Amino acid sequence: ASAETVTVSYTKPTSGAVVQDAAGNDAADFSAKPVTNTTPAPSDTTAPEFSNAAVNGNELVLTYTEADTLDPAALAGNAGFTVSSTTGTAITVNSAVVNATAKTVTLTLSRAVASAETVTVSYTKPTSGAVVQDAAGNDAADFSAKPVTNTTPAPADTTAPEFRSAAVNGNELVLTYTEANTLDPAALAGNAGFTVSSTTGTAITVNSAVVNATAKTVTLTLSRAVASAETVTVSYTKPTSGAVVQDAAGNDAADFSTKPVTNTTPAPADNTAPEFSRAAVNGNELVLTYTEAGTLDPAALAGNAGFTVSSTGTAITVNSAVVNATAKTVTLTLSRAVTSAETVTVSYTKPTSGAVVQDAAGNDAADFSARAVTNDTPAPSDTTPPEFSSATIDKNQLVITYTEAGTLDPAALAGNAGFAVSSSTGTAITVNSAVVNATAKTVTLTLSRTVTSAETTVTVSYTKPTSGAVVQDAAGNDAADFSAKPVTNSTPAPVAPAPAPAAPAAPPSSGGSSGGGSPAPAPGPHREPDTDSDGVPDAQENQAIGPTGAARGDGNRDDVQDRTQAAVASYSATTSSSSSTSVTLVADSQEGKVNASSTVRITSLVQKAVPTSMSRALETPIALTSFKATLDATGSSETFSLYVDPKLGANGYWAQDSSGTWVNLASSPYGGKMVNEGGRLRLDFAIQDGGQFDADDKADGTITASGAAAQMPLSITGQASDVLSGGGFWF
Repeated sequence: ASAETVTVSYTKPTSGAVVQDAAGNDAADFSAKPVTNTTPAPSDTTAPEFSNAAVNGNELVLTYTEADTLDPAALAGNAGFTVSSTTGTAITVNSAVVNATAKTVTLTLSRAVASAETVTVSYTKPTSGAVVQDAAGNDAADFSAKPVTNTTPAPADTTAPEFRSAAVNGNELVLTYTEANTLDPAALAGNAGFTVSSTTGTAITVNSAVVNATAKTVTLTLSRAVASAETVTVSYTKPTSGAVVQDAAGNDAADFSTKPVTNTTPAPADNTAPEFSRAAVNGNELVLTYTEAGTLDPAALAGNAGFTVSSTGTAITVNSAVVNATAKTVTLTLSRAVTSAETVTVSYTKPTSGAVVQDAAGNDAADFSARAVTNDTPAPSDTTPPEFSSATIDKNQLVITYTEAGTLDPAALAGNAGFAVSSSTGTAITVNSAVVNATAKTVTLTLSRTVTSAETTVTVSYTKPTSGAVVQDAAGNDAADFSAKPVTNSTPAPVAPAPAPAAPAAPPSSGGSSGGGSPAPAPGPHREPDTDSDGVPDAQENQAIGPTGAARGDGNRDDVQDRTQAAVASYSATTSSSSSTSVTLVADSQEGKVNASSTVRITSLVQKAVPTSMSRALETPIALTSFKATLDATGSSETFSLYVDPKLGANGYWAQDSSGTWVNLASSPYGGKMVNEGGRLRLDFAIQDGGQFDADDKADGTITASGAAAQMPLSITGQASDVLSGGGFWF
């Protein structure tokens, strides 16, 4: 066949005729002589076919599949070829050259192709001139967007790998580098120049460092696991010998210092339930804050979600409860707004079905009861000025009392502060000074002379000064001017000297059967100052002893001197052993402190002897404490606290009921209690205006009562009230 390769050999026969010339010379043997094949080939009808293409710089070579050779005829211009690239500027074909025997067409491009470019080539046969064909004249077919192998070498790498990020999980810290190619996979030794620091916990060392060349990472194995809460940094200093972090081209990574590390170490399993921390209300929104290491479960709660709210005002229901998972709060929307004066508590009982308050780990919050709520509801705006109520004078001290919902402005007043005092008799009076008692809501004027008890008509007037401090409330409402207001003259009348000195008073009885102890000594001929008009001289109240940390003269440790508070009175009682002891009474008491908005006043506090009918079973070391108080409202029940020295041994505040039986008002059956507060015994009790413990038996806005801070034996089996006609027993 035309494509076959043939050889011929000759070995002279041993007999018979042989190849020789006419002279008889034999032809020599030969072996495998080539034979020219002149058998004509069959007719070629197969066109050359695109096989592949490769580019290097600005030369793109296309290779064809062809049984024979290509037509070597010169091609013109781009010869129908076009080249496209994904990046960079456009490419045109400047020329195309055929290599007939290599069966290739080499295109010269308008620019060099970069190593990172992706290139394709297309061919459309020209309508005139030479075309790509084989020697038999079969034209190559058109083709479109054939991929081109890019063999253009990348430029030399001179850029070092650069630190990009780091993350730690347990004891594995992975650093990622930015690098155009790959890292050098050479093994690193020891810590490889890396150091790791943590804000908490024990020190961390790097045990080993391993390179992942293609991932472009270095993984450090640490000496200990990093906790989820730790903040970690990593540093690198290139070692002076041995393998270093570098890229495959040999560019060393630069040193870096204290780079932050993302901590992906999972937190330990949470098995601690969220715990109630505090609660605050503002209007109709009550926000509970929980203590929780993670977050709360944000699942929607239904209805009141198990929460109940109680108040000193009208009933409150919970309309809805909304969780803020990240703030760790639950916000309750209440059925009404809470006023600024209300005392509010909140309770929680976990619902038996539906979503409950819990943390994201599913630990349910525990039930709680009657937790105090901070009331942040702002008080209503005060636009009512203080109003003149009354005035009293004692010698040269004139006290003006104002009616005011809040307190007076305590700013110091200058000179007479706009006040003028007139008397029907005697020499003229000027006002030397004016002093405000903000909480007592009084202004005390010091006069230029003493007003005598015989001056029956004394008046006081006020004209607001045009400059400087004026009488006003804490909200800045100025008191109105007033003219010729009558002043109650409390200056005592002169007392004639007694014909003979009185015998010393006997101390109070220590028990009911030992006779009546003497009352407190009667006042002398000159009445001592009593700033708050509670019946106890300032001198006695200034000696009051309060709970630990209280200043002298502050018997209930509310940081206000008792002599300036109408609802707090302190006096020195005489004990059965003839010593003195401090006793403090608080009216309208809230755990021993005065309600800021209260207008309750103590008008008298004295020591009285025990009645002769009292049983010897009741020990009364300070006899009876007798007091009188005016209330906010007629017929109301008022709370009181009596502070005494616990060394007296009192186990209650004992008073006689309507049947004549002595009962302990400072006990739970009567709504009272006993509290040890800072080394003082506080006896809390309540008395109803007009009730059985109100001595005047009338609901008239005034309570008059006598009781004993006394001791009753805990067991009185067999001890009957042998002298009381009522026949009652003590309990």
